[in-house]
Amino acid sequence: MRAFTEPAVLLRAAIAAALTALACYPRLAHWGQRPDAVWFYVAVIGWAAFVMWAAVFAWHEKHGQREVFPRRVAPRLWLITGAMGLVGATLSFHFGDATLRQLAPTDFPRNPGQFAEHILFNLALEQLFLCFAPFAFCVRLLPNAKAAGLGVVLFGLLVFGLKLQSVAAAITWDLAVGLVFFRALHSAVTVWLYWQGGVWLVWLFAFLLQCRHLFELGG
Repeated sequence: MRAFTEPAVLLRAAIAAALTALACYPRLAHWGQRPDAVWFYVAVIGWAAFVMWAAVFAWHEKHGQREVFPRRVAPRLWLITGAMGLVGATLSFHFGDATLRQLAPTDFPRNPGQFAEHILFNLALEQLFLCFAPFAFCVRLLPNAKAAGLGVVLFGLLVFGLKLQSVAAAITWDLAVGLVFFRALHSAVTVWLYWQGGVWLVWLFAFLLQCRHLFELGG
């Protein structure tokens, strides 16, 4: 826990949390029925992001022996990430989005403004919550990086399962199994990219996946 309270870690976490909250603001401003509470939402996310980023900066580099923001990533990893992102976006667009749009319509942007909001929210908070922070906690508690990666995948499945509960009546067992499989595959790819090239590769992969929504936007 000592690394968690180091001044350098806290400073980096504070800056990252402020940027995270700022990036989330556009979507939060249109979230829910109480626009007057938007700054409360921003404050809550900012505080949560601060704790998560502090864990990332304190434990990922110390116990994982890898940089969170590596200064250099091998060109072949950029190419691999780009290819996987395009393949994943294509598969999602043709085989998953039609069903998911009916189950969770708010996860799909309807116009360019919402698309920008979703991109910022996904890159700033979702990847932190589903990959960066869980990996930091797991790599500190578990014996090696492979076990930590498995922990991240299981955590992602837990979150996804809780989300599916809200629409359980509309999901058949075969559909649920398929969704869980692709969620696990997505989490595994994400954590592998994170281990190989830090946040840069994860953000590129997530950005390419989100870009598939461009083909369904209205005016």
